Amino acid sequence: MKKRPILPATLALALLLGLAPSARGGTYKAIQCYERSGAGHADAAYDSSSQHYSRSADCEGKGLGVAHKPGSNRTGSGKFGAWTLTAPAGTTIVRAAARVDASSQQFHVPQVLIGLEGGARDLLDGIRGDLHTVDWEGAGGSYFSGRLVCVNRQDCGPGKDAYLYMRRIGLTLDDVTAPTLQLGGTLLDPGSRRGDQVLDVTTADTGSGVRSVTVEVNGQPLDTRTLDCQVKDDVAVRLRPCPGAPTPSFDIATTGAQFRQGPNELTVCSSDFSPEATANTTCETRTIRIDNACPISPVPGTVLRARFKGAGERMTAPSNATATVTGKLTDAGGAPIRDAKVCVATRVATTDGPPERVMATPTTSSKGRFRTRLKAGPSREVRVAHWYGPHEVTERFLDLNAKAVPRLSVRPDQVHNGQTVRFEVRIPGPSQANRRIAIQARGTGKWIRIDGGRTDRGGRWSGKYRFKRTTGTKTYSFRATIRRQPGYPYAPGHSKTRRVTVTG
Repeated sequence: MKKRPILPATLALALLLGLAPSARGGTYKAIQCYERSGAGHADAAYDSSSQHYSRSADCEGKGLGVAHKPGSNRTGSGKFGAWTLTAPAGTTIVRAAARVDASSQQFHVPQVLIGLEGGARDLLDGIRGDLHTVDWEGAGGSYFSGRLVCVNRQDCGPGKDAYLYMRRIGLTLDDVTAPTLQLGGTLLDPGSRRGDQVLDVTTADTGSGVRSVTVEVNGQPLDTRTLDCQVKDDVAVRLRPCPGAPTPSFDIATTGAQFRQGPNELTVCSSDFSPEATANTTCETRTIRIDNACPISPVPGTVLRARFKGAGERMTAPSNATATVTGKLTDAGGAPIRDAKVCVATRVATTDGPPERVMATPTTSSKGRFRTRLKAGPSREVRVAHWYGPHEVTERFLDLNAKAVPRLSVRPDQVHNGQTVRFEVRIPGPSQANRRIAIQARGTGKWIRIDGGRTDRGGRWSGKYRFKRTTGTKTYSFRATIRRQPGYPYAPGHSKTRRVTVTG
């Protein structure tokens, strides 16, 4: 027999698993009965319909074997002994290869086959012979099996020299199922969180198993848990190499640089096994509120009420006007709590706005009451909180809707027909750059737009207008208006009216 050259382990493995790299996404390679990689035959199951067939398993020798026991008894037609590798649920076999040594005798025939969807089977050619490689490529394979079977119509003779041995079995599996993912733990408890918290992850994958779980906060990596998978050199040594249903837990320090005061976007992703970037991944996103800035009160209270003075939990006011927050803290029975710390914090009402800021920490009076005046400014979410323990908080949310009030100057305020007036507009911040404003004028009728444009980086705009048709003496009114715009934290509003007297 001609000797085969000995190949390096990595090259031999590449040839065994396929003649060319797979172009499928979400695929992975698994090996069985391959001594160089320490892969045993843990996923290979033996089945036989006749006691005349005997099995052997020596992955450092001949491999997984089926032989016919010599003797006078004959074996019935269709009887078999078989070693089978079944693709895990959620995967299909798209490529298979093995080193095979096989011989037939007296109608005991060795076969290697791929089970397909719907019960069909694909028999591989060229099975009989001394140790050689057989391979298959296709789609939808559910199992890979090597067997010795009686194919005679009646029965088969002793067949003492009929056998099949398989080793270095390589499968490429297409993992079509993404992991499931559920989140829990104190980090996701209702209300604001602070200090050290716990994030519990429950994930499962029916295919290759879960390879890794990653945690991000506000788009920044926070933690990664790579699970213990049975893999060597990016090749699985089990058909399901990774844990099927792990439950990793993460200790989260909310004081870390990735977190900010106020709402944070938490994203957790679970990925199954694939040595490429095409692994199936499932992600869950939650908004969590972090508060490490408000003080913990030395005096506890459990019932908190808060509102805007002269309004309720919602208030609309000009952007140049202040607002007052009032409230009361009591125990569960309604008795007032005195000398307790209450925290009033605000956050500009934009998705990419600055973090929440603590504006005041008033102390309750003998009647359990408190009040705080908020400076004029943009639309804000107002949070009123009372921390009565390291992780216990009662809080209320108020909505302050600010109507934009631009500053408008018109010079001069007295002109003759044919002369020009100049407008200077400045709108309130933040996010005041590149905002569209309009100049409106009114004589005796309705307001009409006469000019406008976009503000510069400082929220300023300037323009001019020339009077052409005024006769006699007439006074005109002017105002600057701004409408609602994405990313600008103000409701539509207008400036104070400015007047110009024109002599014709």
